[in-house]
Amino acid sequence: MTENDALEYIKNKKLRPAFSWCDVWNEEHASNFTVAKAMQVDVLSDIKKAVEQAIENGESFETFKKNLAPALQEKGWWGKKTMIDPVTGETVNAQLGSDRRLKTIYDMNTGQAYNQGRWQRTMDSPLHPYLMYRIGPSKNHRPDHQSWEGLILPKDDPWWDTHYPKNDWGCKCWTQAVSEARKKQLEESGIKVPPAVSGNPGYTARVKDQAPPTKYKIWVDERTGRIEKIPEGVSPGFAWNVGRTGRRVPNMDMVIRKTQDKVPEQYDAVMQSLMNNSIMKKEHYSFVETALKRGEDFISDDRNTTPVGFLDRKILDAVKANGKNLDYNSLITLNEGLVNSRKFAGRHTSQDNAPDKEDWYKLIDYLLDGDVYLDNNDLIYLVKKSESVFLKIVVNTDLTGKAHKGVMLMLPKISTMYKLDIGSDLDRGMTEYNRISRLKKIR
Repeated sequence: MTENDALEYIKNKKLRPAFSWCDVWNEEHASNFTVAKAMQVDVLSDIKKAVEQAIENGESFETFKKNLAPALQEKGWWGKKTMIDPVTGETVNAQLGSDRRLKTIYDMNTGQAYNQGRWQRTMDSPLHPYLMYRIGPSKNHRPDHQSWEGLILPKDDPWWDTHYPKNDWGCKCWTQAVSEARKKQLEESGIKVPPAVSGNPGYTARVKDQAPPTKYKIWVDERTGRIEKIPEGVSPGFAWNVGRTGRRVPNMDMVIRKTQDKVPEQYDAVMQSLMNNSIMKKEHYSFVETALKRGEDFISDDRNTTPVGFLDRKILDAVKANGKNLDYNSLITLNEGLVNSRKFAGRHTSQDNAPDKEDWYKLIDYLLDGDVYLDNNDLIYLVKKSESVFLKIVVNTDLTGKAHKGVMLMLPKISTMYKLDIGSDLDRGMTEYNRISRLKKIR
């Protein structure tokens, strides 16, 4: 991966102020640049620019720190400071800038940028059908990570969805693209592991070609109440694939922005063509299949996201007339948790109005063709499935979330999808259908 690829990945991220590292979760990091306690936009902007400069110029950490620390100190973002947690209301003695925090910021952001690029290069190469897990130059290797050294799996293996590096704070693990011939060679010779920084000697690791059974641990974020099952060996907040997510949402968002800037009159046609593209559909099918297969592994809504649609010109103009400009926030996203979590999918299953598996597969088509109604901050897409059954899809355009106390989420997202049986007078039957019919139809 070149420095230009890593630089583009960082530059495409939007500033996302956050109080805690838990406020921006998993795949949200692929499109948002955040630093815990950096609540001032100018401070966060300075840090982001410093990371971009470090990648562009190939700067060491010492140079990065030398360039950034004085600006942060001048703005008061340094040392300890009393702050109020906007979620809990508690007063905390927060650590702002320090040499150690800058090292974490430098390592995490530059490392993830290069990991995203390694994934992208591998996905684009027909000559390399495999990825191999490699441990990095850490002083002391985590036992689980060390056990994965030399693991060679197909690049589309679901194991990479939750174990693609980095897998912890300070983790220096990485992946290597492997051809069929190279895999056979390594199976005979083994993997040469260099000596550890701590002085432990190097050794030859045996190649493994079967994903190890994944054991899960329950993690509870006492601050927000989030509960998740996290794979053992992976820290909370790291059980996602920076490469897979980075290819979807940020790239499509960038295409939308460039199209609106360069050829606004062709915006609808360009986006319809992209959404109907066979590659786009294939990636969406894979996303849905993975979500459905591992539904029991997640007991709260996961933040793994994928693009599923866009707001066309007619919708954007109607929303703008209603007081909101979404021209540069018009990509519609889907969170994996909506497909597989007990909170959402389980609730509709118990009420016998959950979408069929095929509905999740056809979501892109539904958003392209469905009737659209304006409902305050929501867009309701209504799709006719039969004479008595409609599918209601709600796209939230509020761009805020309760868990984030008004912090920008930046993109519209599917907030729910379920069946309306108009043969019933229930709230999710004819009553709701009639309510929607009275709303303003904008497409």
